[in-house]
Amino acid sequence: MRIAPIIVIALTLCIEPAFIGKAIAQRSGSTAGFPQNADIRNIATGVWFLKGGVNGSSNTAVIEMDKYLIVVDANYPGRAKELLQIIPTISPKPVKYVFDTHAHGDHSYGNSIWTSAGATTMAFSGVSLDMDKWEPARWQQAAKRRKDMQDTGMGDVQRPQKSLSGNRFTLKDGHREVEFISFGWGHTEGDGYVWLPRERVLCTGDAAVNGPYNKIIDANLTQWPQILDRALRLKPRYVLPGHGEAGGPEILEGQAMFLRELRKAVSSALAKGQNPEDTTIDLPQSSDHWVPHAQPSLWRQDIVTMALELSAKRPAGSLPHEWR
Repeated sequence: MRIAPIIVIALTLCIEPAFIGKAIAQRSGSTAGFPQNADIRNIATGVWFLKGGVNGSSNTAVIEMDKYLIVVDANYPGRAKELLQIIPTISPKPVKYVFDTHAHGDHSYGNSIWTSAGATTMAFSGVSLDMDKWEPARWQQAAKRRKDMQDTGMGDVQRPQKSLSGNRFTLKDGHREVEFISFGWGHTEGDGYVWLPRERVLCTGDAAVNGPYNKIIDANLTQWPQILDRALRLKPRYVLPGHGEAGGPEILEGQAMFLRELRKAVSSALAKGQNPEDTTIDLPQSSDHWVPHAQPSLWRQDIVTMALELSAKRPAGSLPHEWR
């Protein structure tokens, strides 16, 4: 018997923690002198969080070094062009490095925009491996509906110019120390985090998001919560996620809890012989903030993806699948 999925309206608490600080420019250019779509928060001295969300864009972090800037996540081409207009309003220093936290398009498809502007793109080696695995099919699929990608004249994503090997790379000058860390295959095989040890700021990309924005089909769902536990051992004070509001370690805790509760619920359904395409999963309220209730097809995809990994006993991202 087919069981119709029950969609529960999430009680979402998106109150920005007081420590994030005052917005120095609000969305839609409400502050004179700032371009449109400039929602900027000063997290620490010389560290800014630029909220995404417009036209599918991801969040961005900007980190000021002694003589240059580091941008976390290249974003889509259109958003990259916006950022090239916005960033000079917060610091006159040039963007030297743009770090892709992972290979998904909303975090990397703007690579060519940044390199054309003189920056060097970089990522852990797994990002290029993921791109070689899934591109150009995903680029071409997205370009059918995105004019900003069509306008690049490209048929594939530009690979990061600097590939980081190992699990840690550090940039340091008299101004600041920035660590780029790979904890392993979580959200994607190429996941990279950016850690500022003095300020205790952690940029996560989509390894941890603050709300129902994640796409988990390329994940190692078994290992991912354990990796988030390792990230928590850094004891971050501020967490800047790939999507959703900035916050603290509760973002890492919540993302990990969601994955564990999803695993428990889907495992229980499979043990009862239920078809993951039909079964209803209702997670505890503590994890509900990360459930994509407003997108039933994405929520169904989460359930099916977890079921595939549990049944195959292999990372979901290693199994044949298509971007949908």
